[in-house]
Amino acid sequence: MNYSENLLHFRRLLLISAVGLLTAVSPAQTVSQNPGGSLESTETAEKPKQDPPKPPRFGGHVGVVIPIVTRGNGTTTTIADDFVIGFPFGLTVRTNSPAAFDFEFIPIINTSSNQEFRFLIHPGVVYNYKKYAAGVRAAYEIGTGNYGFTPIVLRSFKLTEKTNYFIEADFPVRWERRPNRTRFASVGFAVHSGISF
Repeated sequence: MNYSENLLHFRRLLLISAVGLLTAVSPAQTVSQNPGGSLESTETAEKPKQDPPKPPRFGGHVGVVIPIVTRGNGTTTTIADDFVIGFPFGLTVRTNSPAAFDFEFIPIINTSSNQEFRFLIHPGVVYNYKKYAAGVRAAYEIGTGNYGFTPIVLRSFKLTEKTNYFIEADFPVRWERRPNRTRFASVGFAVHSGISF
């Protein structure tokens, strides 16, 4: 993969990251309809005094991810065929809304004979619903040039006041590069677990 292609994919990823961060940090503005039928912002309507909104809070997570099965290029690869393990870590920006922006990095090690090492940049937006959460991440793999997105669903379990254990189902969708530089789509399922704080 040449330098210009790598730079182009990295610029796209930065743009996606910036949009996700703005989405997570910007306050939600609701619109209500008055009896006359016109729309007005609820911020301008009279309402009782409320506490000022809290500033964005920072957190993070560390964990382990293991791909279970992947289907792509006409073949299915399972954990028994090719054992791969990743060690995700990330920074989370939480707001007053259920949305949080999570910038994740994943060093990936393939323990087969080639000992391949990869590094995935994986930013996304996660919506929390009490103990459950769902979201989507953009994905770009440095070195290989593979890119795509990853829908996620997770369940968290409280450990301490500020620490949770989580188990997450990941469904990575990737456009991967063949040796002749053409691309093919792949879809997979992976299990990610770890500690968030």
